[in-house]
Amino acid sequence: MLLSSAIPSQELAVRFIRDALPQAQEIYCISKLTNDAIHVETEQGEYTKKTPPTLGSFIEKATTGWYAKSETPFSNSKQLGQTLLEMELDRDFLFLKGIQSEDAMLFFLIQFKPFGLSKNKHLMAGEKKLLEHCVRGFLSAILSQKESDKTILQQLAKSNELIKSEVHTYKQQLDYQSKNFEIAVTQFIQLIVNKLQTKYGVTIRLSKAFIEDLKNYNQSFEQLEENLEKHVQIELNLALIQGESKITLTPTHLKDLSRTKPKVLSQTDEDNPLNLGRYAKTYKLLSRYEHAAEAAKQQGLSIIGKNIGIACTPSVSNASITDALNKHAKKIFELFSRYPDNWPIIRTEFRSVANIIEKESIRRQNIA
Repeated sequence: MLLSSAIPSQELAVRFIRDALPQAQEIYCISKLTNDAIHVETEQGEYTKKTPPTLGSFIEKATTGWYAKSETPFSNSKQLGQTLLEMELDRDFLFLKGIQSEDAMLFFLIQFKPFGLSKNKHLMAGEKKLLEHCVRGFLSAILSQKESDKTILQQLAKSNELIKSEVHTYKQQLDYQSKNFEIAVTQFIQLIVNKLQTKYGVTIRLSKAFIEDLKNYNQSFEQLEENLEKHVQIELNLALIQGESKITLTPTHLKDLSRTKPKVLSQTDEDNPLNLGRYAKTYKLLSRYEHAAEAAKQQGLSIIGKNIGIACTPSVSNASITDALNKHAKKIFELFSRYPDNWPIIRTEFRSVANIIEKESIRRQNIA
C-alpha cells in the first residue's frame, strides 16, 4: 500500500471525498499545473474524455459556490423554463476554487445528492454554506498533511543515508578489530595446544568449526587452558584405547567441564559388568558423530548422514556412517540405555540412529 505522500494530490483528494462523503455523486478534481496545463481526475480515475473547451475559463472566472450541472463545462445541455426555486434546487454541484497542492492549483466540482434521510430532500442555503466550509477545510488539511508526511519522509531518508554511512564506517572498524582479535585468540589457543601436545605426546588439530566458535567465546580465557586440558585428557583416554595419537578439537571442547555435573551411578550401575572397555570404540564413534552433528547444526544444516559425514574430521561418506551404525547397533543400544543424557543431537534428530535403535529394540522383544 502506498503512503499518502506517494499518491498524486488530485488522486488523494478524490479518494478522500469518495470514501468520506457518501453523498458525493460526481467528483471532478481539476488541477492547473505551473505550465498552465489542465488535468482532470474523477472518482473513476483520470478523465478520459476530451477536456471541455470552456473549462479553463470557468475555473478562472467562476466563484466558489453552488451550480447546476448545466452551468458547468461538463454539460452541453441548458435547462430552460425553470422557476427560480427549481433552478436553485438543481444547484447541487459545489465548486471549490483555489486549493494549493505541492505542484498545482486545485479546483473541485462535487455533486451532493441526496442529503439526509429522504432521497428528495434538498440542501438549504445554510447547509450548503456549512458543507462548503467543511469540505474545503478537510481537503486543505489532508493535502497539508501529505506535504508534511513527504517532508518527514525526506528527512528520514537523509537520516537513513547518514546512518548507513556511519554504520558502514563502524562496521569497517569492527571488522578490523574482529580480525585482530581473531588472530590474537588463535595465537593464544595455539600456544595452549602446543603445550598440551608436548605434555601428552599427542597431535592436536583445530577444526574449522572450533576456530569459528572461538570468535564468539565469551567465557574466561584464564580458565580456557585448564578446560581444554580436561577435554584433551578425556579424548586421549579414548584415543589410546583405539591406538590413535591424534585429537581434533571441535566446538564441543569449548564447553566448561567444571559446570557439568558428573553422572551419579546407582548401585545397579556399579554392579553392572558393562564397562567402557569393549564399548570404547562405539562410545568414541557416537561422540565423533555427535560433535559433527553439533557442528552441522551450528551451520544451519539438517542432521542427515551427508552433512554429518562432511563435518567429521576427516570427512566420511554417508554410506560409511550407515555401515558403522549397523555394525555397532547392539552396543549403541546398550550405551544409550546406560547414558541417557549423552549424544542428545544424534539421539533425537539423526534418523539413521533412530532406525537402528528401533530395529534393535524390536529384535530384543522378539527374542525375549
